[in-house]
Amino acid sequence: MKKLYTILLVGLFTISCNNTASKSDDSFGVVLNDDEKSLMIQKLFEAVEAEDVSYLQNIFSDDLKHTNPDGVVINKKEFMTGIENIFDMFDDIKFKKSEYEEYENLEIETTYYKNGKIWTNIWSEMSAKGNYSGNEMSFRFHISYLWDGDKIIEEVQFFNPTAFNAEGLAKEMSLNK
Repeated sequence: MKKLYTILLVGLFTISCNNTASKSDDSFGVVLNDDEKSLMIQKLFEAVEAEDVSYLQNIFSDDLKHTNPDGVVINKKEFMTGIENIFDMFDDIKFKKSEYEEYENLEIETTYYKNGKIWTNIWSEMSAKGNYSGNEMSFRFHISYLWDGDKIIEEVQFFNPTAFNAEGLAKEMSLNK
């Protein structure tokens, strides 16, 4: 009897997995990593490494909704002020390149959903040197970008902000001397 139940459970599991896989193949959209949007995000991170604020000003919509790792939502003006603060706090900002030989760029992919939404995602690692603490820092991150045409209308960040907070504290202490 135990064998019959085991065979039945394995059979049901196999059938349910096959049904899910066949439905998901065409039900949500298409994922690309060499499309225009993915390349635009690659250029965005190159601009951050070069501290090029003009590219960032152009790619983000004036109606930007930005959610930082602490869950705080800010607008484009506040976001750009935060970018300027990062450039003030850190030097030699770098992002880890892809670990896959066939992809020279960062780990970036764009999903074109059937409902019309387009999200680009990046997984990488940032490293930099703190200008106020002198400390080297490095952390992994994930960021998602929602598009409207060629503008980013929403950015959601996922990472541990400890390095930023520590450098912000070092900056504050330096300025209050």
